[in-house]
Amino acid sequence: MDMHAWWWRITALGDSAVLLPIALLLAAWLLLRAGTRAVGWWWLGVLCVDVGVVALSKLLYMGWGLRPPGLDFVGLCGHCALSFLIWPVLAALLAARQSPRGRLLALLSGALLALGVTVSRLTLDAHSPSEAVLGTLWGALLAGVFLWHERRPGRLQQAGGWMALALLLPLLLTYGRVMPSNRILEVIAREVSGHARIYTRCDLPRAVRGNDCGASPRVRKPRRDVSLRSA
Repeated sequence: MDMHAWWWRITALGDSAVLLPIALLLAAWLLLRAGTRAVGWWWLGVLCVDVGVVALSKLLYMGWGLRPPGLDFVGLCGHCALSFLIWPVLAALLAARQSPRGRLLALLSGALLALGVTVSRLTLDAHSPSEAVLGTLWGALLAGVFLWHERRPGRLQQAGGWMALALLLPLLLTYGRVMPSNRILEVIAREVSGHARIYTRCDLPRAVRGNDCGASPRVRKPRRDVSLRSA
């Protein structure tokens, strides 16, 4: 298998089709246990903020062309933001009853896996460096906020244990699938903005995006039968 195929295997670990079921199962598991219910609500809130800000960054550009000036940027990398939130936190929960060194190694392992997803997005040219780096920083910030908030003795320890391994079961069912999130956001952007087309990378200044603006056509006419399946 060539390296390109390996990078696709790694990037699949950051897709919403894999990570959102894991994150929601984690929230449900925490909420169902009295000792971790507060942790569960906090986790659900952090997850919603992560997903919401990523979606908003893309909608603002798709619908109105709003973006940070001077950057090749059309929205935060969702793979990076979700990976750096979910994998380190999940690893920390799995190792919550281990020694401090064991917890640190688990946390670093989760962060290393998330970093692999970020590198894969850049290697596959799926995102610009600014999109990948800012998405990474956003996810890492939220993971740090969550873990810092739950640092009190006993909180995460109650959430740890072998039962948490069941949270990885969605990998068997969803790994390799692709969430059509961008297609969905395109439809939302058209409906909310009222514009006949969305902004694409081709609309960025040439000095920012270079000669290659990607495969997306500059003008897309709205259709009533827009498919939400990923290409």
